[in-house]
Amino acid sequence: MGKHRRSANAVYLRRKGTKRYATAVLWVVVALVSCFAVLTSAVAHERIGTFSHAIIIAEGNTVSYYLNLPPRLSSLVSDNVGSDINELTDYFRFEVHVTSWDNECPLASLVRAPPQRSGNTIFELLFRCPNQVTDLTVTSSLFLDLDESHTQFVRLAPPDKPGAVLHEAVLTASNQVFHVTDVKTGGSASLERAVAFLKLGIEHLLTGYDHILFLLTVVVGISFMESLKAVTSFTLAHSLTMALAFLGAVSLPSSVVEPLIAVTVIYVAFENLLRKNIRRRWVWTFFFGLIHGLGFVGALKLITVSRSELVLSLVSFNVGIELAQLLIVGLAVVALGYTNRYSWNVFFNRTLSFCVGILAFVWLGQRILAANPGIV
Repeated sequence: MGKHRRSANAVYLRRKGTKRYATAVLWVVVALVSCFAVLTSAVAHERIGTFSHAIIIAEGNTVSYYLNLPPRLSSLVSDNVGSDINELTDYFRFEVHVTSWDNECPLASLVRAPPQRSGNTIFELLFRCPNQVTDLTVTSSLFLDLDESHTQFVRLAPPDKPGAVLHEAVLTASNQVFHVTDVKTGGSASLERAVAFLKLGIEHLLTGYDHILFLLTVVVGISFMESLKAVTSFTLAHSLTMALAFLGAVSLPSSVVEPLIAVTVIYVAFENLLRKNIRRRWVWTFFFGLIHGLGFVGALKLITVSRSELVLSLVSFNVGIELAQLLIVGLAVVALGYTNRYSWNVFFNRTLSFCVGILAFVWLGQRILAANPGIV
């Protein structure tokens, strides 16, 4: 009798311990999803916000920095910095630093070009260095105080051929330095472009909270093989849409795409709750991948300068996205495989899906309101 009681107590304690562990894991999940809700904005998917182009020419002891701002960014600068040339000079002096061989090259002058037909604003920043420029380092945090997702496409051109490219880079909040060891010799501009856009793709995916949660809800509650098929079909679909969008064959405004992306997260999350046996998820993920592809390409299409750059930029950006996506899915499958060994895994999967679904509903409301501010 005593032995039976001890056995029953042991079973009870194990179950109690398991429930406590499940509850702890649940609170972690809720906390993480809550953090996503607090930290993400109505346009969580669109990391590439404002953008600008810069052509840099080094000649003698001067560095000319030609900055091209589209109308949206020009308006943002005008509203927050002002239009007075002295205020703008102070702003650029603080945000852009040019050095050559560790010697600071101060900003000597700022010239604003006459208004462009396109509505763009062009500034010429002239930096003077103590000695002839050979090695060049540009550190730019331009406009990141106005838009933390600002992206700047920078290229170094020879003095006698401003349209040519010696070196180039994509500057973001996580990469603010453009360094060239020799301003007179060119490198592999295509390789530099490929690496820059690959990094941009990785960053775009890893900071895409809605996309990450979509991937997590896709693989929750289904087998490894079903997960593999679903993620593969999603990858093929968004790659197809990105290619078509880059070529101009398909286009939708972000005010339509962003709410649709939130809807895809809602559907998958609540399918996990309402259906016990989920089969052929790859069909839906292919369809949803077409939508996410439009969100991926977004403003990236506007960053590229010429049509000849589109293919390389697209492929490199997409490879970056796939690498980051493989990392996320791989970690998720390993983690879910671990939780599947416990009796509370169904409870965990459903709770995760429920939290993500509710968050996606919040995103949907935010994005609809952001696209239609007049309805409030």
